[in-house]
Amino acid sequence: MTAKCIHDFHFIMDSGLKDKLQSINWLKKPVSLSGIMVMILELLIPVIRKEQKWGRQRLSKYMAVCDDPEKKREHVHAYLPEELYRELKLLHQDLNFYSIAQMARGFLIFFLDLADMYKDNVIQELNKIFSRWKSEDHQTRLTPREFLRQLWKIIQFLPGSNRLVTIYDNQFSPFWILRI
Repeated sequence: MTAKCIHDFHFIMDSGLKDKLQSINWLKKPVSLSGIMVMILELLIPVIRKEQKWGRQRLSKYMAVCDDPEKKREHVHAYLPEELYRELKLLHQDLNFYSIAQMARGFLIFFLDLADMYKDNVIQELNKIFSRWKSEDHQTRLTPREFLRQLWKIIQFLPGSNRLVTIYDNQFSPFWILRI
């Protein structure tokens, strides 16, 4: 039996956001604040991936925890599964966010805004959106032949004679390094 890797993610949020998260009532059982945050972020993984693919660069700009300087800020811990933490870490790196905490707060606020809009149907609405995204991705996916043709066009214009193509596995580790 393997132990599940958990990352202790410590960050700061304003008390209003913390209170809203703790008052989420669509959960039928008592759950800790960390559990609520993890469930929301895991639910939003398709949004995180879509943002990683199509999001704009953030240029590492600092954003305040909240707009009101008088509002109380609190330290919170979220015990993230390793896979979720790696997703957030990749998005942080790819889009040049100032911090992972800034991203996490943004996704939590995004979910709470959706919850205000759709009330108890928020999960069903998200699932509808995700299934539509999945069908769009399936319809626009390149065939292996088209993919190789596109890859060859890119490789032809790489500078130097040492052209390397790295293929990663689902654990974000190099699986194959090809010298072309």
